[in-house]
Amino acid sequence: MEWIFLAVVALLGLGLALLGGFVFLRWLARLYAAPRRPAHPAADAARPEAGQPAPETENRPTMETTVPAAIPSLRETCPDQETRALLRTPLARFSIVTFIAVVLLLPLMLVKDLTDERASLYRSVVRDISKAWGGEQQITGPILLLPYSERQITSRTVRNEDPKAVGGEEYRVIKESRLVPGYFVLLPARADFTCNLDPQERQRGIYRSLVYTARLRMAGHFTLPPLESLKRIAPDLESVDFQRAFAVVGLSWPSALRTVGPFVWNRAELAAEPGTQPFSAVKEGFRIPVPLSPDVKQYDFSQELVFNGSSGISFTPVGGVTAVSLSSPWPHPSFRGDILPVKREVSATGFTAVWDIPSLARSYPNLGTLKTWPDRFTSFAAGVALYESASHYHLIERSVKYGILFIGLTFLAFIIFELSLNARLHPVQYGLVGLAMVVFYLVLLSLSEHFTFLPSYAAASACTVLMIALYAGAAMRSVRQGFSVGLLLTALYSLLYAILQMEDYALLMGTALVLVMLGVLMVVSRNLAFERT
Repeated sequence: MEWIFLAVVALLGLGLALLGGFVFLRWLARLYAAPRRPAHPAADAARPEAGQPAPETENRPTMETTVPAAIPSLRETCPDQETRALLRTPLARFSIVTFIAVVLLLPLMLVKDLTDERASLYRSVVRDISKAWGGEQQITGPILLLPYSERQITSRTVRNEDPKAVGGEEYRVIKESRLVPGYFVLLPARADFTCNLDPQERQRGIYRSLVYTARLRMAGHFTLPPLESLKRIAPDLESVDFQRAFAVVGLSWPSALRTVGPFVWNRAELAAEPGTQPFSAVKEGFRIPVPLSPDVKQYDFSQELVFNGSSGISFTPVGGVTAVSLSSPWPHPSFRGDILPVKREVSATGFTAVWDIPSLARSYPNLGTLKTWPDRFTSFAAGVALYESASHYHLIERSVKYGILFIGLTFLAFIIFELSLNARLHPVQYGLVGLAMVVFYLVLLSLSEHFTFLPSYAAASACTVLMIALYAGAAMRSVRQGFSVGLLLTALYSLLYAILQMEDYALLMGTALVLVMLGVLMVVSRNLAFERT
């Protein structure tokens, strides 16, 4: 993947930069090193002091003797002494620790990939459950379809067989008249919806999905338009078939219907039929044949439905006035759609919401014909989603983003302890502490798939804090410093949990944490000077 390639390139570049800095520091160390002393103390004794004559030598026979080689200096016997001294400088330790922290980005990215993979599997299971239980429901209707016949006159030109018989005209025009069927689309003058959502959980394997059962009651009335209004939109109107009229109710997942009450039409109980044809603008739902009479102008309707669904529910405002009253014991609603509720109450015990939508708020008319009716009129809707404030996969993904920051803070604390105790930690020990902090996210991911997030987070952070605190105390040979590391990590993980729970202020708290980290680093390094080894 592209981001892995970029991460590897960044790590290699950082490693080369640190290596170049290390070589430069070593060159400076050799440049400023003290001048080497004479190789052998006998040379000092043989050299005359200033202002004194050289000692006389007797003429005596001399023997050739082998002068022992100069005793090598400590620098020559221990060529790594300079390197060791250089590695003890704060700059070198900080560079090494920074390199280890950057290298730990790779396992953090692998944990993030694993989290995304598990989240994708979870979403797949949720889709399968929704397909069997019922997906997001949208209620449209009822809408009245009124059949009519329209006289259509067409003209066609034909060739005359005997032009002389018709005055020499070679062609003649023939007009034909025929009746073309159609449908008027009539929306209710008022539509009231009262709905209660009962949230439930369905489980498949280790995964759970939030679903609901809705109990809906719809009521209202239709007002038949006068004949003049019908002829205004169908000028060639020939007749209206009031006996073949039917009402269409749209439901996104009709397979999720559990109970369908009778459709009460002017006190008459009517049975529903499957399908919405020929009204193709509403893809799914059912229809109810409703006999009409031109002498009756107003028809009241009501019906009760019980159906399953998931994710959310919405309503298409089909009435001249559409009133929706929605309630549920679910405490986390997310109101959405083209129109927000005029009144809503949200508490820990649930929510209630009320919409009052006039016909002028929408873009389609109360009366039209089937052939001119907009196909996408159901895209204008109002509703609510049963929102889960943050799934555990989303929380873990967000926590991994803070991983490098928390590793950096922990390493900074260890550097401070090193400077205060004059102790030295091996780079391998830093690496093991960093890996333990990476494994925290893996433990959290594993536990959160079986338990709720809070106990999973508490167990994972307790294991990580205890393990690192004991290891730090043993590595520094100080119980007090191990206890201090444990307190620091406890504070960090408590702060991380607070950041995860406060989505609106997460960026603010994360930025403040970075500023605190930078300020502490400035305070610790305020007395550092460029040291010579």
